[in-house]
Amino acid sequence: MIRISEIEAFFEKNVLKKNLKDISWDKANNVSLINSDKESFDFDELNKEIKTSDTVYFENGKIIFVEFKRGKIKDIDFRLKATESIISLYNYVFENGFKEKLCFPNEIFQIYVVYDRNNSSPTRTLAITTTGRKLEKEYKHFFSKYQVIDNDKFKGRFKIK
Repeated sequence: MIRISEIEAFFEKNVLKKNLKDISWDKANNVSLINSDKESFDFDELNKEIKTSDTVYFENGKIIFVEFKRGKIKDIDFRLKATESIISLYNYVFENGFKEKLCFPNEIFQIYVVYDRNNSSPTRTLAITTTGRKLEKEYKHFFSKYQVIDNDKFKGRFKIK
């Protein structure tokens, strides 16, 4: 079994943290999805070659990937962020001495794709949530939870002021 608490401790010592305002920054529009100074791991820094999620949380024996999206979200981005986040995490921890193998179906991984509720029409919101439900079914053996939520629900879920 993968040692999640030890991986979290390793992240605390070795992985850069930034505030959520910076992690969720949309360069194209000069705006942040989450206007908070609360810090979180800058997961993008682990591997700039592939499409990883923006941050990662460790909670109750789970590894939770979070991707912030303000603009248009293509289906392929949903897919790449999900699969390449697991690949990137596993490669990073394996290279740093955690040699356990992962087995699927996997109950330890969750992913949240967070969209900007204030920048989303009802049609766009429906498209995003429909894609999320479709992928939740397709990725059920990789993630114990695959959820698309708006930025306000994210703040509530992760207790961010």
